[in-house]
Amino acid sequence: MMSSSLASSTNQRLDAARRLLVQSQQEEGEWLMNSYESSAVFQLRSGLNGLLQEVMASYNLSCQVDIDVMVRASEERGIAVPVLLELMQLKSSRQSWLSQLLDTFDAALECRAANQAYSAAGNVELIGRGSDAGSSTKHILSSLTELVLRFREDAAEY
Repeated sequence: MMSSSLASSTNQRLDAARRLLVQSQQEEGEWLMNSYESSAVFQLRSGLNGLLQEVMASYNLSCQVDIDVMVRASEERGIAVPVLLELMQLKSSRQSWLSQLLDTFDAALECRAANQAYSAAGNVELIGRGSDAGSSTKHILSSLTELVLRFREDAAEY
């Protein structure tokens, strides 16, 4: 029952992000569009945390909801958690959707311009900038949703 509740919470966050992105496309003012998109980024980050909580419950990990900490905890127990290993690879790649999500969320949280988060990244499309009409954020939503579904499918097999 616990994992069902965790899955439901993750689903709600992903659905909220999707709805906010749809709403952002219906707005005329750029400031409001950016506001919806920033809210979607918050929901996506929360959805990532929801996935991590599902992983913790499935693998009986007792640690912080943090990718690095969870990988160390699983290694200490001698178990390989494929979704955590994939997240570590994504996190280490500056061009990945996960790095973009984490950087954009941090920039919004710290009240700094999102492009400062990418000053060393070159031609990376920025999330929340408004110039890509939400397509980067939609890509993150799609990628995170796919990862959640794959994790649940793999977990159901065991």
